Amino acid sequence: MSGPIATNAEIAERDDAHLRSLGIKPELRRTLGFLSNFAIAFSFISVSTGSFGNFGVGIGLGGPAFFWSWPIVIAGQTLVALVFAELASHFPVAGSIYQWSKRLSNRTLGWFTGWFYFWAQVVTVTAVAVIVAFVIDGIHGPVGETPFLDSPDPTGLTTMFTFVSLATLVATTMINAFGVRLLSILNNIGVGTEILGMFVFALILLFFANHQSPSILFDTGGSEAATGGNYLPAFALGMFMSLFIVYGFDTAGTFGEETLDAGRQAPRGVLSSIWISGAVGVIFLLGVILAIPSIPDAMAEGQAGGFPIATTIIGVLTSDLVAGITVGELYLFVILASVFVCTLAIQGAATRMMFSMSRDRHLPLGAIWGQVNRSFKTPANAAIAVGVLAALPILVVGPLGGFYMSIAATGLIYLSYFLCNLGVLQARRHGWPHKPAWFNLGRWGMLVNVLALIWGGTMLVNFSLWQDTGLFGDFGGDGRGFTNPGFGIFFTPFGQTIENLPNWPMFEVIVATILITGALYYALEVRGRAHDVESDAATGESMIG
Repeated sequence: MSGPIATNAEIAERDDAHLRSLGIKPELRRTLGFLSNFAIAFSFISVSTGSFGNFGVGIGLGGPAFFWSWPIVIAGQTLVALVFAELASHFPVAGSIYQWSKRLSNRTLGWFTGWFYFWAQVVTVTAVAVIVAFVIDGIHGPVGETPFLDSPDPTGLTTMFTFVSLATLVATTMINAFGVRLLSILNNIGVGTEILGMFVFALILLFFANHQSPSILFDTGGSEAATGGNYLPAFALGMFMSLFIVYGFDTAGTFGEETLDAGRQAPRGVLSSIWISGAVGVIFLLGVILAIPSIPDAMAEGQAGGFPIATTIIGVLTSDLVAGITVGELYLFVILASVFVCTLAIQGAATRMMFSMSRDRHLPLGAIWGQVNRSFKTPANAAIAVGVLAALPILVVGPLGGFYMSIAATGLIYLSYFLCNLGVLQARRHGWPHKPAWFNLGRWGMLVNVLALIWGGTMLVNFSLWQDTGLFGDFGGDGRGFTNPGFGIFFTPFGQTIENLPNWPMFEVIVATILITGALYYALEVRGRAHDVESDAATGESMIG
């Protein structure tokens, strides 16, 4: 005979007791269930947002056969997600990989993991806000002879490109500051729209707009011609479409302090977000690739920086619905909702990372960003700070420059994941976990951890290569100008080109800049000012069962 079912209040109290055992004072409002927790992580990944923005990279540089990068990246990131799910079950706290790494290795590794990840999230918020403007541009069309994004904004101060990007950030900042319930409601709506929309469009494309045989999925499209006749370097480039999408699943853990029964629901959110995204992506990408009327034209558009996925769907689904809107054009409205919700989710994750690090007084002005708003029970100050920081690249180097920076930001996220996994491996070598949480890898933990590090390290090498055939042979061809462009391409502060600027690879420049500034701040303000957290004392294992 089963015992009495615990009420939400009793579950919340047990979760709060777990937080206290970790040395954390419960302050955030705990209202999220599994679906909302999953929805936020799923919205961060956002297959529709990522495929709209990056499909051109995949097909342009890898040909139709780039499709197989999707299941490969899903499988590789699943290794990372399994490790993170176990961590989320032990430590369902704001700041996810920062807190996990800090508690299981040492404060230095934990701090740099959080430092890299925070800035990567901020720039990703910038980039997705810019994609909102791209989607609206596709819906609106030109203003007379002037492209919509180049037309003056209502204030007459800037262009619509900048105006829409900044307006998006203002809206997402207000929502993140006002309350987690509003955030979760919008995410739930967005997820429903995205899953339904992508499945429906995929099925329509497969049944009514099929132009290619399934054998096209094994066709390189001649992409190997740009990499010395060797397809592996071309496939490594096409893989970036998938790499640019499949991350952020740890967000289910970072919202753990606001989730009921977090030790159980956060790991479920981590794993379900990546696996459902994987299933949606397979069906949608399959439908789109088979619907492309001309593969060479789609590849050419992708190589020119266009959006062949939108061109394909709008071009083949021309039946009218209402008010002159075609089935294909409806796709853009679905994408618009998904991209906005994606911006919302990523900003929410970055806000909680800033709040978590500031609560430990490990960021400048931490006493301000580590506060919880008494009315909304949200880290409102941190939400506003993230919104302002995300707006700065748009104001300084322009929306397109901010979008370019996101290329390096994605590499920073993979670097942060690698550092966190490194810290967990160190803890496992010392016997962690001494008591399993609700989700645990058991005897498979060490193997999964090592495989996740091998996967992450290999992808970091892929991110790090740049355009130099002398150094990298076929892997350093022109395609690397898309995946790791030169720093001088986007660094035009306030529209001014700086002459004789070294064209160093952007990923390395941004990593070095963040590392050097972080090392200076850490040495002067963090190191020696707080006690390291011992893993055994911080696991809270007595509260888990």
